[in-house]
Amino acid sequence: MRDVTVTLLERLHTHRHLVAEAYHQGSIVRSDDNRKAIEVLQQQRVLVPHTPEEYRLHSTLRRFLDSALNTHRILHSSADIGTIFVRLEVLTDSYIAAFNEDNESDTDAYEDEIAQAVFEISDGLQGFITNLQANIETRFAAVSSISAKRKQNEFYLDATHTLVQVLESFHFSDLLDRLQAFPRIEELLRTQLFNRIPILRSTLQTIYETLRQFLFEFRKIEARAKRIQQMWLFLKKTPDYEPRPWDNSTDLPPWLERSPGLVIATHPDVSDDNCENRLIEIAKSIPPADVSTRRRRAAGRIMTEDVPDAVTVQVKPHMIALRQMLKDAKVANTPVSARGWRAEHATELDIDDALWLELALDVLAKGTRITKGVEVGYDELSREEPFAGGNVFIKDLRLWKNA
Repeated sequence: MRDVTVTLLERLHTHRHLVAEAYHQGSIVRSDDNRKAIEVLQQQRVLVPHTPEEYRLHSTLRRFLDSALNTHRILHSSADIGTIFVRLEVLTDSYIAAFNEDNESDTDAYEDEIAQAVFEISDGLQGFITNLQANIETRFAAVSSISAKRKQNEFYLDATHTLVQVLESFHFSDLLDRLQAFPRIEELLRTQLFNRIPILRSTLQTIYETLRQFLFEFRKIEARAKRIQQMWLFLKKTPDYEPRPWDNSTDLPPWLERSPGLVIATHPDVSDDNCENRLIEIAKSIPPADVSTRRRRAAGRIMTEDVPDAVTVQVKPHMIALRQMLKDAKVANTPVSARGWRAEHATELDIDDALWLELALDVLAKGTRITKGVEVGYDELSREEPFAGGNVFIKDLRLWKNA
């Protein structure tokens, strides 16, 4: 298989000028000089017939060259990426079925296909984003008219929105959960796709907002362009048209009064000797700048501080009881009931069972040194209600030493 690959690359290198001509010109015409080379490239599926006498590059090779050379495509759809996502789901189901049937050959084949699909999605996403960013930077320079730019903008708006939805659907799918038993495929999906989805979504969201801003600008430009085009058509039909001199007219039309006029600003000519006296007066009228002098900081002196009084921390009675309960749970042979322990050892505390359980849960949740090595079990209480609130009601806690 490796020798076949080397042979294909050697043939591409031998006929590289013909491949480059077909890529840049779109097609090549068969002649007596290149007939044999075209037949060789056609056998390798590098060239395919375009017309009876013309040949073009295979679309797969052209897409590779577009991506490698960063060629701007006018309309680069994201639908093929969504199709590969669907195919990846089908391949995953087939792979799991083959594994359950203990079909090793089919399992290996499906694993290779899954890896290839993952790489196609990763490369396709990067290629789509790169092409779209290049079009945005050049403001769709591949087309010249405003209407064509607006159509491209609308096309990429829909494509970006669709791709974001596909990524969100894939991100929240159960694909990784279904492949937990297959570490190699799970790691491949995680590193190549799932870990990159948040960054890709953020990039696509930024692109989407930029495209929306572009669409707003294109619509404004298109309206102005229509007015300019109407003016151009009018001047073309009436080449002898001359604007009316409004300088001496007292009755101005409303459209002329809407003009804000020209803003004129004057400044003295410093190179003119006649302005020297006036410049001196202006310079004298400028107040001097405030010069701030840096004050030297006075030296400090050593002061003695009183030793602070010792503070005795008063531990609350319920905390003492909770700590003793955790100590008893670590040495007990059977799980200790929180409510049972309180009824036996802490009856003097003015705390009901619900508050006692809440305080115990708070201490266990903080994970202090005293709770280390203690396992917790919950006695849950279910309530029959017409509407489920989603809450879990705890009736008691069971505490025992961690094995």
